[in-house]
Amino acid sequence: MSALAAGCSIHRYLIEQVLGSGAFGIVYLAQHKSLGYQVVIKEYLPQALAARVNGEVMPLNATVTEVYQQSLQRFALECETLLTLNHDNIVYVYDCFYASGTAYMVMHFETGSTLWQSYVGQVQQQQRPFNWQQLAKVLPGVFAGLHYMHQRQIVHRDIKPGNIFLRAGAVVHPLLIDFGAVKQAGGYASQYAQNTPAYSALEQEYGIYPIGPWTDVHALGVMIIELLTMQRPDTAYQRQQAVTAGLDDPISQQLRYLATLTDAGVVHALYGATRLDPAQRIQSIYDFKAALPAFA
Repeated sequence: MSALAAGCSIHRYLIEQVLGSGAFGIVYLAQHKSLGYQVVIKEYLPQALAARVNGEVMPLNATVTEVYQQSLQRFALECETLLTLNHDNIVYVYDCFYASGTAYMVMHFETGSTLWQSYVGQVQQQQRPFNWQQLAKVLPGVFAGLHYMHQRQIVHRDIKPGNIFLRAGAVVHPLLIDFGAVKQAGGYASQYAQNTPAYSALEQEYGIYPIGPWTDVHALGVMIIELLTMQRPDTAYQRQQAVTAGLDDPISQQLRYLATLTDAGVVHALYGATRLDPAQRIQSIYDFKAALPAFA
């Protein structure tokens, strides 16, 4: 993907470097031109719909123009919604603006690393996954941030270790980041909605069930299983295919293995959090937290 170059001016900011990119956009480190502070800027640039041409982001062709414009408006509305959030476990969004044919989200710059980076570092150095005591220090802040969002009818829809940032410092302080996928609760999935298939719930794959807090519960449950076992569960689609074929849900085998590593109460809660049918799943972050053993 063609990223903006270092030194490029966009709105009130100067681009310093690319921090990352994905199927739905590019994330930059930038500096406010007049005030000098650093920010993180997310540029909406979905690869399936648009490309940069002579400095302007444009739909790939006429057939996707309407979809791109609708997706762009949705991104901007989501950004405006995030401007209203103020919580200690959610990265602060400063600004949203349109430029060069697309939209941009401006967030507070944090120092630290993602939960995924911390996990990979431990696996590489110690050849072992996280244990429950380690995760129990991170989860309260994640629960708090998600509960705050859900109370405001906002669903993150892309919870994963790479979207939980651990602020640098002596105390574990998680922040929910990367809100390109937030959605008002009660809506249905779009084929162009951002998500990560490994953690996505069935309602995000098929779009036949409404999106809600239970959608983030599923992703969080899958994430915890992976970080405790070093095994990423099959996608919800793959699991559904197995069940349709008359087989056990593949995640059951991982939960049985997890039962040999940690408290049975943790395993029982994760079973409830990762049910394929959203109606059978734990419905809220509050209930998920209550189902887990007391945090260390």
